[in-house]
Amino acid sequence: MDDKKKKAISIFLMVIGTIIIILIAYFLIQCLRERFYQNAFDERYQEITLKENGIIDQVQVFHGVKLHTYVTEEDKPQKVIFEIKDEVKNELEGYEINSDGEGMEFYSEAIQYKQVKDKKTGKEQFIVSVRKSPGGESSPASFRTYTINENGVIKVSDFTMDTKSKLGTQWIRGISDETHGYYTNLPYQDGAIGSILFLSLIGLLLVASGLWLRRHDFKKGEDAAG
Repeated sequence: MDDKKKKAISIFLMVIGTIIIILIAYFLIQCLRERFYQNAFDERYQEITLKENGIIDQVQVFHGVKLHTYVTEEDKPQKVIFEIKDEVKNELEGYEINSDGEGMEFYSEAIQYKQVKDKKTGKEQFIVSVRKSPGGESSPASFRTYTINENGVIKVSDFTMDTKSKLGTQWIRGISDETHGYYTNLPYQDGAIGSILFLSLIGLLLVASGLWLRRHDFKKGEDAAG
């Protein structure tokens, strides 16, 4: 192999290896940001259990605001209905009803209730997370959250995984297909750390191989000159 080819290969190996290392460094930084963000959330908010005898009831009342989730029996296929103060807010289709569940477990793919306490202010919030569409290859899943404060004021937020807020990321955990992070999903994916370590090793080996070729070629040139 002539010197020009060796030099080109060594440069190629170092460039590819450097790109891999830069990408890994980026994802590691995102993982650290995700960890700090999650720790900050856990330190500030405390989830209050809604279970009674191990079941979360479909009907909840939070500071005078009545919430109700049920299934229509007359519709085929069945619809999941969500009401606030006896007013229908969402009619959901295309979800499998969990016939083995009890209470809100029936609607685990579509709707969930959460009640949290802000440790900083001592105030509580009730959050209803609704998966408005299941999502698929052609369109992403869309979500809606209803956040109710102690004054009975309701805040509505619509988003997808691409437009989610920091709190929205937390509220939909449990009804989305996967556990999503705000900065990155890597900390919540099986085998992610192993993949990062493997790619890091590949990047370092490529850079080392490129440097070895350059050094070997340089040494060969010195010997020839001598």
